[in-house]
Amino acid sequence: MTIVAVSDTNIFIDLLETSLLEKLFHLPWEIHTTDFILNEIKEAHQKKQMNTIRSHYKLTVKRFEIDELNTLIDFYEEQKSKSNISLQDCSVWTYSKANGYVLMTGDGNLRKAAKADGIEVHGILYIFDQFVEHQLLTPAEAANKLEELKMLNQRLPTQELDKRILQWRQI
Repeated sequence: MTIVAVSDTNIFIDLLETSLLEKLFHLPWEIHTTDFILNEIKEAHQKKQMNTIRSHYKLTVKRFEIDELNTLIDFYEEQKSKSNISLQDCSVWTYSKANGYVLMTGDGNLRKAAKADGIEVHGILYIFDQFVEHQLLTPAEAANKLEELKMLNQRLPTQELDKRILQWRQI
């Protein structure tokens, strides 16, 4: 059974900045996102890399029809006061939920709200675990890339990062 994973922006950016986005497409998953998420990627070098990835790998991009947009906006209006979640986050949340897909995010508010809504949610550390498990990175390479990511994204859970780095350096 193929896993379908819907990614939000921060997953793409973390993987782009560590030069690992291509590896995501070598996992036994279908990777999806929404047009709202792709539009959040603003930096020229990141846009260029995403376009290269899109031309070489299958990235399914959900584009919302008018009736779906109205539903999405209503859902966003409900959520923004409760959870401080953006329209972009709501787009991947609703898309994941409607299709029974796994949601990939590093956003704490989105993670918490989507889990409470019954969606399976994973973050960047899970992806790194999968890279090692599927032998796309050696444990040493994964530890080095996590060190790099730790410097780029201070919002990641330091304790969990350090735990994996230590574990993978001992293998």
